[in-house]
Amino acid sequence: MNLRALTATRRTPARRPAALRSAVVTALETCKLLSAEDASVVKSDQDVRDLRLRLRRHLKQLGSVAGARPVRPRLSGLVETARRSAAQAPPAELGEAQAYLRQLAEEVKAVLAEMGQCGLVCVHPQECPPAHAPDQAAAHVRTVFPEIGCRRLCNGVLLFDDTGVLAPDGRVYPPCRTGQAGLR
Repeated sequence: MNLRALTATRRTPARRPAALRSAVVTALETCKLLSAEDASVVKSDQDVRDLRLRLRRHLKQLGSVAGARPVRPRLSGLVETARRSAAQAPPAELGEAQAYLRQLAEEVKAVLAEMGQCGLVCVHPQECPPAHAPDQAAAHVRTVFPEIGCRRLCNGVLLFDDTGVLAPDGRVYPPCRTGQAGLR
């Protein structure tokens, strides 16, 4: 892959509002709660209804972000599959309902993971610094391109091995001879 192809296909992440970060964090917490094998959070029909509504709300919030920008077809498919699962009525038996909710939580996690791969959201426990921040190079590495000597970070920044930086908005920062990459 050459640099032109790399910069043409990268997504420019929007500034992540606090509401979006909050939606990502709560969705991850809900999924973690339901995915835990030893946790039996479903103790009544009301728990099933509440958790299903919570997962549907997460899907609605995440789907609106995914639908607002051109994204990968895989993401659209994952969102649609999760929405169809969420629209189904949960089983009447509590054990089956808990399995249904776990499956739905896995589908929401898959949507979040794909959104992270697309650069739409940061799914790291500590949110990565935005591309315009002075510590932009502290973001997690998303993809390594050894053939051209750069790494794509979670915030959309291309960080070159010589410490040069290409920001998502097209700004170029020359290599820093002190070894500190980022905005100057």
